[in-house]
Amino acid sequence: MQALTVNCGFMDARTVALTRDSIREREALLERAREEWGDILHSHSGAGYAWDSIADFDEGLLVLESPDGRLLGALSFCTRHGDEENIYVSRIGVIQKRRGYGKRLMQEVSRIAAAGGQGVVALPTDEGRLLFRGIGMRTRPGGDPHQLEYAFTPDEAKAFAERPPEIPVP
Repeated sequence: MQALTVNCGFMDARTVALTRDSIREREALLERAREEWGDILHSHSGAGYAWDSIADFDEGLLVLESPDGRLLGALSFCTRHGDEENIYVSRIGVIQKRRGYGKRLMQEVSRIAAAGGQGVVALPTDEGRLLFRGIGMRTRPGGDPHQLEYAFTPDEAKAFAERPPEIPVP
């Protein structure tokens, strides 16, 4: 797993780790999530989405950890055959809302997209819509009106990725 440590302010460093192909790393992360989130996993949608992100072995994975190593959230992403111009966010989940964790994960996937000259497309849940609108993503034209997709162009992904990280609430 490739760790990307980001200083988000005084005495507050969150780590975003990227893994793509290691089944052993995913299994270890699932075991950690089971231990850390066991009491909330089945009743908390954010933890459930984060769990599903980790469990999807076919996609890239970003995991957000606290400075003391606790799992705070996860995001899975991929490209689609025929649309290599975009990275698709399949799932994103955090264990606490309104802390900046989802924004931090979206900033990191935007950084990955920008490095490849790609845009970002998110397939939202009801809760995800608030996050995606809040960070400036727009709905994609021409899609299914019942299944809106939110998107950043490559330039928008780059601009969002280059924003200084905000200090997440502990």
